[in-house]
Amino acid sequence: HMLYTTNEDEPGIIGMLGQTMGQNGVNIANFTLGRSQAGGEAIALLYVDAEVPAPVIKQLEDTGMFKQVRPLQFDVA
Repeated sequence: HMLYTTNEDEPGIIGMLGQTMGQNGVNIANFTLGRSQAGGEAIALLYVDAEVPAPVIKQLEDTGMFKQVRPLQFDVA
């Protein structure tokens, strides 16, 4: 299970994202970050132990800090 987010690169977003996950019992196994340039568009890809509940996604969206918040799941046969 993964969570994909995009946002403007600014202080506090990574901390808020981690804190929101922790407060809602979502364990982050891996956290990958990237950005186009300082202050530019940034992406985060969180690998989590279980599906991120819809209310947590809504909570992140409602902050207004993210352009996109999308759960990802790949079923491998």
